Amino acid sequence: MNVVPVICAVASLPVGWFAGALLDCYPPDDDSGSDVITNVKVRPLRPLPGVRLTGAYLALHLVMLIGFMAMGVRFEAAPSLVLVAYLVLTAMLVTVSAIDIRCYRLPDRIVLPSLGVSFGLVVIESLRSGAPDRIEFAATGALIYFGFLLVVHLISPNGMGFGDVKLAAVMGLFAGWLATGYPGVVVLVLWCMIVGFVTGLAIGLVLFVQRRKSRHIPFGPFLSLGCISVVLWASRLTTVPLAI
Repeated sequence: MNVVPVICAVASLPVGWFAGALLDCYPPDDDSGSDVITNVKVRPLRPLPGVRLTGAYLALHLVMLIGFMAMGVRFEAAPSLVLVAYLVLTAMLVTVSAIDIRCYRLPDRIVLPSLGVSFGLVVIESLRSGAPDRIEFAATGALIYFGFLLVVHLISPNGMGFGDVKLAAVMGLFAGWLATGYPGVVVLVLWCMIVGFVTGLAIGLVLFVQRRKSRHIPFGPFLSLGCISVVLWASRLTTVPLAI
């Protein structure tokens, strides 16, 4: 058995526990009857709870476990800092997706620090490996994804929240980091968008058929799915050369 995925699986346990604690900070608390929860009362992080393996917390642990193991397999032969960076991405995306499902919110207090930490890891590893141009590719991916969703947000603020726009910067950063040139950056970011938008629209259509009415859906989980899918299967989705 390969040891890296096992280590990642073990690492997912405390991360999943802490993600559950963060999820507690954003309880659904809205009596308006609206599909979108507009009045989220953010609770303090302390005191930290014990380990919980029921309901949403169990689902959170399982998704985190699967995501960490998949990244362990994907980046088993990569430098350790690369694996750590993509584990940070996975932990952040799983956590904010769970919060988005619960209360239609992508918290700045999680997304923005994750962007800062991620960019720092990208810079450090790119310089350490003697490939500083990959910093530019990562930054370009972040700008492309952020810019595209910003335009969508400005056209339809109710359809695309600004939280999704900020999340796109993190996802574009990691998608662009995989590329070896600017054409590859564009292709990978486009694949993130395609997978995220198609799955989101498909689920939205299913809900519309079931309920016979349109309703808002949290879009963050679908964008996250698109990013994770591209990171894991980029070599199968495109023929552009990959750095990792």
